[in-house]
Amino acid sequence: MDKHTMNRNQFHTLLLLYAANVDMKETAREMEYIRKIAPCDNFDEMHNLFQGCSDYECLQLILSYRDQYFPTVEDQDNLLQEVSNLLHQDGNYDLLEENAMKMIKKLIHQ
Repeated sequence: MDKHTMNRNQFHTLLLLYAANVDMKETAREMEYIRKIAPCDNFDEMHNLFQGCSDYECLQLILSYRDQYFPTVEDQDNLLQEVSNLLHQDGNYDLLEENAMKMIKKLIHQ
């Protein structure tokens, strides 16, 4: 997968994988939620791409595709609601996830 040619669902999946991993673990519920709300026909490939990226690379990808695939405030708010829902999937919304949500909100609403 070329990092520079993602479609909307691939980008959506990557962003949600990034959010799911802020606490350094992925739960089965989180992965199921991502597959449900961001249907991506090559999820495993996107997951491998995500795992091969540094935090810096992920942030750069998020910033480079954000306006293309989530251009309006309404789109961005919906995306942030999905991220929030994702972070609550494991039933343990801790301080790390709360702070990550604030950071992701700043990334999305720039």
